[in-house]
Amino acid sequence: MPILCLHYKNFNTNAINGPDSEYASQRLKMSAGSLPIQKLVLCGYTVNIRKHDTLAAGKEHQIPDHIVVEIDQIATSQVNIASPPKSHLSEDYTHTHGIPLPVSDSLNTINFGCAPLEFDVNKKLNRVIKINIKYYNNDNDLVPMTTTTTDQGQVAIEHLLLYFQYDFSGNF
Repeated sequence: MPILCLHYKNFNTNAINGPDSEYASQRLKMSAGSLPIQKLVLCGYTVNIRKHDTLAAGKEHQIPDHIVVEIDQIATSQVNIASPPKSHLSEDYTHTHGIPLPVSDSLNTINFGCAPLEFDVNKKLNRVIKINIKYYNNDNDLVPMTTTTTDQGQVAIEHLLLYFQYDFSGNF
């Protein structure tokens, strides 16, 4: 069965220190011109986190327990998330159709055997795919994933790889 791998790499370094919104979003380009796909099955993913070399006194690294990945060409209306309110007894909710991916409390998360997380695509995927990586901050807002580290414990995403299996469907 063919595989599609989406690979995000963080190009923001602490020397650049650019905005997370710019670096947590990336255009990926497939090696094929396009792929005719009926169904994508997420079979695994890896998340690599970078931490700061030194921490201020009393601080710990703050690794999120999960990230949310938005992929522009996948009909993410197939992913429906029932989110908690932003605060106790609030009626303010954050809505997303991104794919939530658990992250371990170490710097590397490797998870395979995700099937049957399937997405009906039924079209040709274009060569360029845009991906957005987000997380819930302390205010329960869905914001771009951090792409630089600090001595206050902020970590940065370094790499994300998503592995999908698909059935080749001819040239529809």
